[in-house]
Amino acid sequence: MTRLIEQTLTLYASHYGDPYDAVYAKLYAMDSTYEGLFLLDTDEGLRRNMMRTTLEIISTYLADRNAAANRVVGAQMSHITYGVEGAFHTFFEITRDVIAEALADAFTPAHAEAWNTMLDDLQKAQI
Repeated sequence: MTRLIEQTLTLYASHYGDPYDAVYAKLYAMDSTYEGLFLLDTDEGLRRNMMRTTLEIISTYLADRNAAANRVVGAQMSHITYGVEGAFHTFFEITRDVIAEALADAFTPAHAEAWNTMLDDLQKAQI
């Protein structure tokens, strides 16, 4: 299963690079109020860090699910003050969706199942 997730990340990166722009465009299209949360992030450093952390958690999951769950809990705790902890996992889902949409037919049902299993496992990591 983890091989399938890694395969999609590698394929996406080789064709499109970093999913940063596409992920945030999809996040803002889904709910424009999220954009206002980054009003002071004028250099996009915070947003880039969030994207990097998301990909690092996914990479951690591929090697050690428990360590990934711990990282998710830590990240959720740092988001409590923003009032987004309920929607925290949306960012992971959007990342999956961006990759799936870009890869089109190369993102097979087996890839989707692997990603959905990972997202379900990460969703279970709650504060």
